[in-house]
Amino acid sequence: MFRPKVILQTGLFILIGSFLCSAQSDAQNKEVINPPQKRFEISFGGGWGLYRMTRFNNRMDEVAGYVELIGGHIDIDHIDNGSTIFGEVGYFVSPKVSVNLGVTYLRGAGSYKENFIWTVDGYGDNSAVDTFLEEGSLTTTLVAPELKVKYHFPFEKTDLFLSGGVAWCFGKYVPKSTSGNLHLTAQGLGFLASTGAWYNLNKTISLGAEVGYRYFATGDLKNKDNDGYRKVGTAGSLTDYKMNLDFSGPFILGGLRLKL
Repeated sequence: MFRPKVILQTGLFILIGSFLCSAQSDAQNKEVINPPQKRFEISFGGGWGLYRMTRFNNRMDEVAGYVELIGGHIDIDHIDNGSTIFGEVGYFVSPKVSVNLGVTYLRGAGSYKENFIWTVDGYGDNSAVDTFLEEGSLTTTLVAPELKVKYHFPFEKTDLFLSGGVAWCFGKYVPKSTSGNLHLTAQGLGFLASTGAWYNLNKTISLGAEVGYRYFATGDLKNKDNDGYRKVGTAGSLTDYKMNLDFSGPFILGGLRLKL
């Protein structure tokens, strides 16, 4: 059974272990490594993260409860984890400090299945039966331009680092069904912190891993007409209620770096 939390915990232990082993090994090497400073680094890769999505999942549960109330049934997946793709460019303002600009793409997806069995028609005929079945997907995405500062601990074969930064989060929620599609969007300010290590294959190419925590949450979702997500209220009226996208949580990444 796939367990993202176990994978994140295992990745964290492995990364910490590699830090300690690398630091000990390089500390034993008395030769000072001081090659000509390379000013730029380009890195890209991917990984996995856990998402909080509290308000989003609560709203989906409310929708399911309403469908049950009016005689139907709906199964809706909770969204609590998903994939990550990233790319960034960094400039070393000193041998140990770099300023990095990057973009992170996050995705979380689920599905739903809804069915009704109507036993009363418009004239009160209880013998009239009609079955309604609908299936669809729920897709949440977030694009986050980031500004980060990294402090590096360079050794002969490894480059350990601490990183912190801010991001602007562009979120989108797209439920797709046989009856039509809906696009809701929102934005918000994000923060992140992480620690990681690059293993130097040569003077230019490195492989690395990174673990950390990000707070990536948007404001309330709206459509292009600035309407929020809607639910059916009393007497069949439509009312807006607030729902956001919250991709906050721990994450683990792997990637490739080029130093130029």
